[in-house]
Amino acid sequence: MQTLRVLAGSAAVGVCLGHYAHAQVAAPDSAFLATARTLAEQRYTAAIRDQSKLYNGSEYFNYTRYYQEVTGDQFFISAQEAPNGTVDYDGQVYTAVPLLYDIRLDQVVVKQPTSSFYLQLISERVRQFSLHGHTFVRLVRDSTVSQDVRPGFYDLLLDQSGVRVLARRTKKMQTQPSQGITRAEFYPYTYYFIELNNAYHSVKSKGSVISLFPAQRKALQQFARDRRLAFTKETREADILQLVSYYAGLPGANSPGAAR
Repeated sequence: MQTLRVLAGSAAVGVCLGHYAHAQVAAPDSAFLATARTLAEQRYTAAIRDQSKLYNGSEYFNYTRYYQEVTGDQFFISAQEAPNGTVDYDGQVYTAVPLLYDIRLDQVVVKQPTSSFYLQLISERVRQFSLHGHTFVRLVRDSTVSQDVRPGFYDLLLDQSGVRVLARRTKKMQTQPSQGITRAEFYPYTYYFIELNNAYHSVKSKGSVISLFPAQRKALQQFARDRRLAFTKETREADILQLVSYYAGLPGANSPGAAR
């Protein structure tokens, strides 16, 4: 019996030592994980604090939910999960921000990082933003802006030799009740402008573009013929960019009198 008592005691000591050895190994791992978790939380809190100015707008509500059937959407390019973009807001540049651009309302929308809610930024505080490879700049009303150019966001397509080409991208929504179902359909529209000598000019046709550069009229007309620039609805944007880019590369394009 004594022998059994000794063996049992030895076994108990062995078990205790085993638990002690395991605790000795696990403790550093637990401490490491706790430290890593704390650092991650601190970095996340700091990141949110740095972006606190960005996430203080009013909630954006997707108004298409009012309709039973919707064709298209109100967003620029995609209505899928907000892709990362860059926004210059209230004098600070924020990168890798989940953005959407409602081009019907001309409203920049950000997704909150801690929830599924979307916020609409205060437009007057947005200097510019980049999304889907496009950079949108905000134009405000002043003496250089014509009546055709209303304040808002414009897609900056070209900026070269003192000439800028901008596009106003928008969508119109039409609603129609049919057989007890309310339908909504979105139609995209794009309007083009050339900024020249601190003034904005609405352009649509080949002639409206060439007329802005009287000193280079013949060269531009020849280029348009050679490239067969048709300025159709489908090719208008590409044709404007080709023609203006060609002008910007001509000798003396930036000299006084080269453009009106």
